[in-house]
Amino acid sequence: MVFVFGMNMNASNFTVQMLHTPNYNGQAMNKLLRILLTLSILLFSGIDKVFSQEWRIVERIMLGEDLDGFQYLETLELLNGDVIVCSEFNHGNNTGEAVSRQSGLSLIYSDGEEISRNEYFKPWYQEMSRLYLFEKDEEIYFLTAYSPDHDINSVNYFKNSDNPPTEAIIGLYKLDSSLNIVESYEHPFPIDTFEDLENEYWSLYPNHLCGNINIYSAFEDNGIITGSYTKEVSYSEKPRGNDSVFFFKMDFDGNLLLNKGYETHESSLTCFRQQMVKNDNGYIVYYRNSESSYPDYHHSRVEYYDNNFNFIDTRYVNMPGHPPYNQNGFREHCIMRSNHNTTYVSTGSRSLTIPSRDDNVRLYEFDDNLDNSTEVLPVLRYSERETNEIDRTSSRGLDMTSKGDIFFAYTLNYGSMRQGDSWVIIEKLDSDFDTIYTLFYDDGEKIHTEVVSIQATSDDGLLLVTHSYYVGDICNRWSAVSKFPASAFDPDNIEEVHAHNLHLAVAYPNPGGDVMNIRTSLRNCTLQVYDMQGRMVHKQEITDDVTSVDASNWQRGTYVWELGTGNGNEYGSRILESGKWVK
Repeated sequence: MVFVFGMNMNASNFTVQMLHTPNYNGQAMNKLLRILLTLSILLFSGIDKVFSQEWRIVERIMLGEDLDGFQYLETLELLNGDVIVCSEFNHGNNTGEAVSRQSGLSLIYSDGEEISRNEYFKPWYQEMSRLYLFEKDEEIYFLTAYSPDHDINSVNYFKNSDNPPTEAIIGLYKLDSSLNIVESYEHPFPIDTFEDLENEYWSLYPNHLCGNINIYSAFEDNGIITGSYTKEVSYSEKPRGNDSVFFFKMDFDGNLLLNKGYETHESSLTCFRQQMVKNDNGYIVYYRNSESSYPDYHHSRVEYYDNNFNFIDTRYVNMPGHPPYNQNGFREHCIMRSNHNTTYVSTGSRSLTIPSRDDNVRLYEFDDNLDNSTEVLPVLRYSERETNEIDRTSSRGLDMTSKGDIFFAYTLNYGSMRQGDSWVIIEKLDSDFDTIYTLFYDDGEKIHTEVVSIQATSDDGLLLVTHSYYVGDICNRWSAVSKFPASAFDPDNIEEVHAHNLHLAVAYPNPGGDVMNIRTSLRNCTLQVYDMQGRMVHKQEITDDVTSVDASNWQRGTYVWELGTGNGNEYGSRILESGKWVK
């Protein structure tokens, strides 16, 4: 574990230490404390953060003419505690016009030292689906699909070839300790490689105007890789038929044990990662798309298959509080089987109250037992998170601890790619969706940061992958993977939470105007706000997730807010969270 030593003088600790200093006049001392607290917050918010979590690794991606670079996507914690990070590697053509997307991997020791990385360029092809990682008998494998790269601006386009590729490839690759491929097992699949060069959208979406293979589920099931993929037809004004869905089983020697396909009703089936779960009867697939033929405008559909992928039945999904319009099904959804024979689904959703906003964030639990006689799956419970702007979920923002608690991560207040007012939220919930903790992750820079993926670690800690954007900077995009120990999610140890750059509350918008909002899951605490002279300008109890404070009569400037227990900031109280807000 890497320890970074620095000054332990955040605002909360500083205040508590001073409050226990004896022999001062109480009123004068409180005012002095306000001023010192304000100065300390302003001082330490302007310097670089000291990261005391186990480790954080950042990969910066340069924009402009050169688009080459790794982009972290997902993680796999190995049995020995090391971590492999799945990445996307973009090969640029030095003109900024197109990139060829390829797979990449990084291997990181359990203490945060990156020891190896590799990317897997395939001439004439690009990766249309992210790779899936497996550890089997202490060996590392990845599974992915490559489709011909039809972008004529790409460095990987098959220029002047007399024999351009007409097949996509699904491949399983075995790696050595340096992430080099030592064995490969590839299966070609014929697809529609029709190029509609006259289509008005060709210059924007060339690889989507041709057929592709896209893996959208893969997991180990009793020592066998089980998964599904789509064979997409060309999207074109010329009729090309409908997409097909295939289910497969493959052993770790690359032998294809089963491959069964079905034609869908769609010609542009949208699939996100990991849409299939295993149950006692076989497999359940949660589809994002809805169809105009769905009865009563159901939001999405669920299909059941037996253990050999013989079709059994179709059910439908209606999401409470979700707009009852066609084509408003799951959005960037992630599904996970619970330990009590139900399915959790995290998804984005349209807002009912604010039509102009694209997404809210939701978490559902569905009773998808095949014995249910209802056409629509019963919703056992659901929970919604929202702000007045776009909120973004993740296609890998859901995982479970060994004890059955839920990690749920998403991005709030997405905005329009502006700096600030965008937070990574990590919730820890019990199986009834009751909140154990809601934490706000601060990576130390005033930027827009999105959740990409999470993975619960073997010790019930968390691996978090994020993408960040900084408008106006030359190096304005980067990926980061952070590892948090289980102690960072201990609700009885606030000091440990703060030590890992996690917070219990945020104030927004910041800078703001006539309203300051405090978002927190804390209860039985008091909000107090002070100006730069240490004078209290507001005080109230916290009873809701979001507390809106009328700041219309406040002078423009910087204010310090605190959430505390007891009698506010008098002797013997405890500061749970604090920060600054600018009007």
